[in-house]
Amino acid sequence: MKKMFGFVLAVVLSFAFITSGLTVKSAFAQADEVKATVIWRAFDDQFQSGFRIIMENEASKIEGIRLDMQDGENDVSKTTNKLEAALTKGTDAVAICAPDRESTAELMKKAAADDVPAVFFNMEPMEDTMKAYDSIWYIGAQAKESGEMCAQALINYWNANKEIADKNGDNVLQLVVLQGEIGQQDVVLRTDAYKETLEAQGIDYEIIAIDTANWDKSQALDKMNAWITAFGIDGIEGVLANNDGMAMGAVQAALNNGYNTGDSEKFLPIVGIDGRSASGDERWLASRDGSE
Repeated sequence: MKKMFGFVLAVVLSFAFITSGLTVKSAFAQADEVKATVIWRAFDDQFQSGFRIIMENEASKIEGIRLDMQDGENDVSKTTNKLEAALTKGTDAVAICAPDRESTAELMKKAAADDVPAVFFNMEPMEDTMKAYDSIWYIGAQAKESGEMCAQALINYWNANKEIADKNGDNVLQLVVLQGEIGQQDVVLRTDAYKETLEAQGIDYEIIAIDTANWDKSQALDKMNAWITAFGIDGIEGVLANNDGMAMGAVQAALNNGYNTGDSEKFLPIVGIDGRSASGDERWLASRDGSE
């Protein structure tokens, strides 16, 4: 993921230099300032905040660039206002993580009207939007592939440890799914990929509970506690989480119930994805529960 955000910055700069008629080499040599605006979905999003720091660090290594970070506050109108303000101030290029997929078309039109290159990241525009403007890019992980990887990890554990993994002996994998924000593109694609991969691998499974925890560790902990109360911890044979933060919440719930401390008989497989930076304690928990 660090490489992805470094590439976002590189693409923003490349477009800016092209637009201003400079090569990268001549731009640096002349110390011309390039103004690039990056509008994040939300500054208080823990996943994005870590990579905002990475991008700022990468930008600090490059002379002649002024990087303006803006908070979209997870609001379409505020994101639009931030973009309009940046364009009015004469930004050379923009990178945008939109609050939702539908808003990307209007954001693209505003950038195109001012002939400003636009790089969308983490929220992919519709295909028609991508085709409507020559100076538009999308950079991001393939959400479907992420979902397939998570499901495969759970399948690998299930197949290799069937005698203890199938707690009720019915040959059916009973699992729960922790989702991000309902309706968000990555949520839909990752969740659909779980089901498709399980089915393609011939796994009989039952999703006994599925609900949103909004990418949040604390909400995931609360949700898992409720499900453990409803089904019993032995009634849950696997957890698939749309991101690492929610997976950490599920890990904490398992630990609170005496699971995932090293006893293979008392283990709940929990799989998340994103490569989110975690504290030392959280990394320890993840490695002890087998998720690393």
